[in-house]
Amino acid sequence: MKRTARADGGLGATVGQNVRAERERLGISVRELARRLGVSASFLSQFELGQSKAAVNTLFAIASELNLSLDKLLGSSVDTGRDGGPAPARPLTLADKEGAAEFEEYLTLQNGVRWKRLADMPANHHVQFLLTEYDPGSDSAPGDVPQRHPGDDYGYVLEGTLTVDIDGKERTLSAGEAIHLRGDVPHRLRNTTEALVRAVWFVVS
Repeated sequence: MKRTARADGGLGATVGQNVRAERERLGISVRELARRLGVSASFLSQFELGQSKAAVNTLFAIASELNLSLDKLLGSSVDTGRDGGPAPARPLTLADKEGAAEFEEYLTLQNGVRWKRLADMPANHHVQFLLTEYDPGSDSAPGDVPQRHPGDDYGYVLEGTLTVDIDGKERTLSAGEAIHLRGDVPHRLRNTTEALVRAVWFVVS
C-alpha cells in the first residue's frame, strides 16, 4: 500500500484551518485557547498554519474545547442540504480501476502516529472511518496525560501488535483482534514493538 505522510499542507493544513475558523468564530484568542490546552501559543499558531503536528490527545482536547465533533474537525466533505437530504459530495480524491474511492493523504500526528480517512461520512452521522498507523515507539499520548474525548472508539488491528492502556490497565492486541473503548475513560495507544502497526478505527462522537 502506498503511504503518503505529509507534515505540511494536505489534510494537516485543513485541520489547522478548521481549528482557526472555529476559534475565531467563538471569539477565542490563540493565547487563551493555548492556555486552556496547556500548550504554547506559538505551537498552536503553527498548528493552525499546518506547520506543526499535534499529538492525538491534543487533537481531541482541541475538539473538546471548541465543542467540535471529530468529523467537523477533520473536515467532512459531505454536508446536509437545506431540505435535510445529503448535499453533493466533492469529487473523489482518488479512484481505483473499479471506481472505489480512496483518500491519498495522511494526517501525520506527533509521536509517529498517522491517520488516513477511508471514506467521507455525512456530517450528521458523527462517525469517522480511519486507517491508523503506528511507527515503532509511537504513542498516542504522554504517559501522564492519556487521551479522553466524547463518544466511543471501535478498533481492529490489521498488522502488528498494539498496546492499549485503559485507565491504567494494559492490554495487548494482535492482528485480527478488536476492541471497544469509551472515549471518556483515559486511554493511550502505543507501539512498543519494532514493527509497524496498522489498525482500522471507527470513532463515533
